[in-house]
Amino acid sequence: MVGNGIPPSADVSTSTPFLLVCKTAHEWMLPFLYHSVKFTTAGQLSKFLSSHDLPDDLMESSLSPPSSRLDLIQNIHIGETPSEKGNLEYGSTNWPLTVLTRLLWLTRSLKRLTILNLDQNKWRTFEHAVPASLEYLALGPIHGPFRPQDLKQKPPLKMFTSVLTYMRDDEVQDAVCYPTMRRVRRMLESSSMAPHWAIEQVGCVSKSPALERMEIVLLGREQYTEIAAAVMKEQAKIVSRDPRVAIVEDNRSWVKIIYQEWDDYRLQFLRAHTD
Repeated sequence: MVGNGIPPSADVSTSTPFLLVCKTAHEWMLPFLYHSVKFTTAGQLSKFLSSHDLPDDLMESSLSPPSSRLDLIQNIHIGETPSEKGNLEYGSTNWPLTVLTRLLWLTRSLKRLTILNLDQNKWRTFEHAVPASLEYLALGPIHGPFRPQDLKQKPPLKMFTSVLTYMRDDEVQDAVCYPTMRRVRRMLESSSMAPHWAIEQVGCVSKSPALERMEIVLLGREQYTEIAAAVMKEQAKIVSRDPRVAIVEDNRSWVKIIYQEWDDYRLQFLRAHTD
């Protein structure tokens, strides 16, 4: 088979309709193939970028250039999944930081971004590359300092999820008070002291007229989350009676929760465009 999918022996005149059908099918499929992408290894990230970050004139004119396909990406998951650990682990030297920065810089239509297990000292290297289109961001565990105001391209961030990370008072307030923020969610182990520290910080919700929900998700076994939730709800009444503060129990692993949301967004797009 040659580049356009035409058998080498085919007569050009008789193969022209087949070529047009292939091109049409190819172009129709691209939004479905590129809407949601995930990477669990450094090799996947590097290969993907190297095959798309190319001059447009290297691509056959009958097909859309690789660089333009990056504009179709709206949903990226980077890191482990429930079924695949990968090699992008916390503290690992496998992280291709330059590649990741370049990928974020080129995905100008990105709406949702999840980066798991990135070293807490590395997040700063990406802030300038986070695209202006981003609406959802999930980081952790131990994601390092995060202030949406430091994102250089000022995206209209609507939701921020922090996984298993202690956040300073000023970080929590800055996230809650970011002008476009509607939901801040913190996932914490119910058997640790982290929920107690987090609940002490919810008072800042009163400073944001735009926020719709400040959520503390208690992770772990049911017997632990039930007890922790009861204590947290009583403690929240002392710190803040704002109805936007919510204590939620979830017995699933944080990886499963985060990945399921990536997949749900992918399926939502598929259903909306195939029904």
